[in-house]
Parts: sequence; C-alpha cells; structure tokens
Amino acid sequence: MLLRPLLLALSLLPALAGAAAAGSPSCQGRDLLAGLAPEARAEIDRTVAAAPFAQGNHWQARRGQQVIDIVGTFHLYDPRMDAPLARLKPLIAGAGRIYLEATDKEIAELKQAMGARPDMIVLQGPTLRERLSDTDWQRLAAAMTARGIPPFVAAKFQPWYVSMMLGVPACAMSAIGRGSDGLDHLIGEEARAAGVPLSALEPYDALFTALGNLSGDEQVEMIREALLTEPQSEDLMATMTDAYFREDHRMVWEFGKYLALHAPGADPARVAAGAARLEDLLIDRRNAAWAEVLRKAPEKRLLVAVGAGHLAGEKGLLNLLRQQGFTLERQAF
Repeated sequence: MLLRPLLLALSLLPALAGAAAAGSPSCQGRDLLAGLAPEARAEIDRTVAAAPFAQGNHWQARRGQQVIDIVGTFHLYDPRMDAPLARLKPLIAGAGRIYLEATDKEIAELKQAMGARPDMIVLQGPTLRERLSDTDWQRLAAAMTARGIPPFVAAKFQPWYVSMMLGVPACAMSAIGRGSDGLDHLIGEEARAAGVPLSALEPYDALFTALGNLSGDEQVEMIREALLTEPQSEDLMATMTDAYFREDHRMVWEFGKYLALHAPGADPARVAAGAARLEDLLIDRRNAAWAEVLRKAPEKRLLVAVGAGHLAGEKGLLNLLRQQGFTLERQAF
C-alpha cells in the first residue's frame, strides 16, 4: 500500500533515531485529504467509522482499582505536542509505571546489536543495484542522494530499511539524525524527571523479528511501492501529521488503503493482501503482546504511550483491553 513505507518508518523511528544522515530544511507538505473528492472522502469515512476507537489520542481504561491512561503518540517532534504534554504531566507524575514501545535501554541495546551484527541492516547477498531494474535503481539513487546517503551505500542496505528511508521525506531526515523527539520520547523524559519507573512493552529486537517474516521479494516490492510516492512524501507526511493532531488516527490507515486500491494498474486483491499482512506483522501481533504485558502489570495506575496507529481496530490495543474487561472512556488530549 502507498503509505506502507511511511507507516513503517514511523514505527521504527524510536529504535533507529540517529542512524540516518542529516538532510534538508523543514517540510512544506500539504494535507492530501483536503483535496479528496466528496465521494472518495465519504468512502473512507465509512471504513473509518466501522473501526472501534477510530478517533481519540488519549483514552482511560478502568477495571476494578486499576486505571490505565493510553496515549497515542507520533514519533517525530511537532510544536503542537507541547500543549498535550503539559496536560499529561500530572498523569505522568502520578503513574506507578509508564510503558513505552522502547525506552532508552532498548534503543541502546538495538544500536549495540546493529553494531555487532551488520547483517541486521546490511545485505549479505546481491545488492539492490542488482535486484532492481535500471529505471527503479536510478530513481532510488536520486532519492537516496537527496537524503544525504550515497547510492553505493544505499545499495547494500536491507530493502526494508531503504523503504523506511524513502517513507521519510528528505526534509525530515535531519530530525531523525538529531534523534526522535516525538511525544513518546517527551513522555519518557518527563517520567525520568519525576522519578517514575519506565518499562518497554517489547524486546529491543521485536520489530526486526517481525520484519524477518517478510521475504526478500516482499521487501524489494516495498521499495518499488515507496518509489511511486516518493515525490509526494512531504504531502504524505503532512497528511499523517495533520490527521494525528485532529485525533483521527484511523483515517491515515484507511486513506493509505484507498490510495493503493485506486492507483493506476492496482490489483485490489494484492493490495488488500499486502495491507492485511503488514497490519498483522507490525500492528496486530505486537498489540496482542502488549495487551498481555499490561494484563500482568501489578501497578494500580499506569500510563502507556504507543504509536497512535496501534489504538484503533478490532485488534487495536484499546479493543483488546476492552475484551479483558476494561471500561474505556475518551479523555481530553
């Protein structure tokens, strides 16, 4: 699907902050949802409405004496985060424990593992130059150059890693180079300042394990998909960011599927299968594991901060908590 590389990139940002080179000035993309035809928007709105917990960046779950505040985050800093962070500070200070996708400990473990095992990022077989057509390679070389990465270096990266970088606009690469200071990172900083213990919801290599289920051919196909929309990457980032601050996180996923299904020459069955596989590997399975971690948490008051894309849907984190017997109520963000 067309937003697959961007969604993958934002999933990986907490772990890969600092791994990319600094790039261009601030992004100036436009929200593509604003330009949709009314009938197209109505179609997307219907699919969004069918998903449980499709809107809302802050929910509170209660079961007995246990209270869990669940905050949907965005992994790149935006000044619009400052106000929600200020409102969350009392909840952060009052929590018995805060759970993030990854704490500084897991990020350090991952970087150490990547240093010890280059194959986590670097191809051991044929390079991307050998695996892509001449046309696709030239487009990839130009896109990587714009991101400050020499093509001969990019040719040796794992395909999923390249598709991740293509999903982030060149104008945003500098933010990754400086480190990912999104809302989850800011919540972690506040927790440390308040002396509140932090825990990770998953091991440092959980995403790499999930990506390992994708075949080499599937990963190369992700590059081809990313190249189709690379010229629109600033607009896609703006679309995702604006939807997040409208607290309309499910809209991003459904908009991505709509674009893919209506792309020239798209195979609807293939698009649907690819979207379902990505959601299963990177979203649903992780949500199930996280819900189990929270089920076993002994603290009476928790705050959980995860990417907003994990909240909605039948297998979203919020619905899984509801199935565990929690009552959920949307909170001000």
